[in-house]
Amino acid sequence: MRYWFFRSFLLIVISGVLSAGCDTMPGNESGIQNAPEVHPGEVFVSPEIIDTDRLDFVNGKATTEISVSVTLTDEDLDVSKVFVVVQSPVNGANPAGEVEILVSRSGPRTIAVPLELSEGASGVYQVVVFAADSGERISNRIFGSVLVIAGSEPPVITQIDIPTSVTRPGPGQPPISVSIVAHVTDPDGLDNIARVEVLVNGFSTLRLCDDGGQGTCNSGFGVSGDAVAGDGLFTLTIQLDSNNAAGNNFFEFTAIDRSGLRSPGVSRTITLN
Repeated sequence: MRYWFFRSFLLIVISGVLSAGCDTMPGNESGIQNAPEVHPGEVFVSPEIIDTDRLDFVNGKATTEISVSVTLTDEDLDVSKVFVVVQSPVNGANPAGEVEILVSRSGPRTIAVPLELSEGASGVYQVVVFAADSGERISNRIFGSVLVIAGSEPPVITQIDIPTSVTRPGPGQPPISVSIVAHVTDPDGLDNIARVEVLVNGFSTLRLCDDGGQGTCNSGFGVSGDAVAGDGLFTLTIQLDSNNAAGNNFFEFTAIDRSGLRSPGVSRTITLN
């Protein structure tokens, strides 16, 4: 019994001496576990430009692919994963591409990233790359981009739903809501429409939104009042009360696509009685 106790105690002491003399992993004298690092390759993102005119769209969607080249370093030699996210320029849209690959060592990597693009969704797509090690320590992030271009046709405003005259509420009565709807198309797809604007009385520019009424089109100017998001019907809801001056109010509507092309202007007038 005493022999067993002495032998166990001796092993503990020897183990402690060895631990004190060698308490780090090879290559890491501090004992601190480090996150991996990611560095862009000589050609980080390829191709840098995608022309959607060369893609085959089915039900408004097309698939293509980019390559992302990086170099991984890790002092602890335990890098385990690389992540790539390609973010859409369309607010609120899902990423156009996401991949997660397993790796077992540092060094250069070229990663194929499938993309799903919506017809007309041109713009700058941000590419984000980062890595993780076996301890879930996250690396730095590096950023690149790919430019997606669509056709060269501007959007078209096909119809404006707007009243020609409105009777103001009387003093002390609640304000009334007036909905204005612009029907907009684009030969390159609805996703290519960046915004729809209306110039009111020559000096105030407001936006119409195709957002399903979920957000505020114009800061401090109420919600859009849009019925269905993404249907090409851009809506603005304005409030009128007894303090609004009687007379004619002039509205000039323009749609702008993601390439900066502008539709022909469409003018309308509302007379306040």
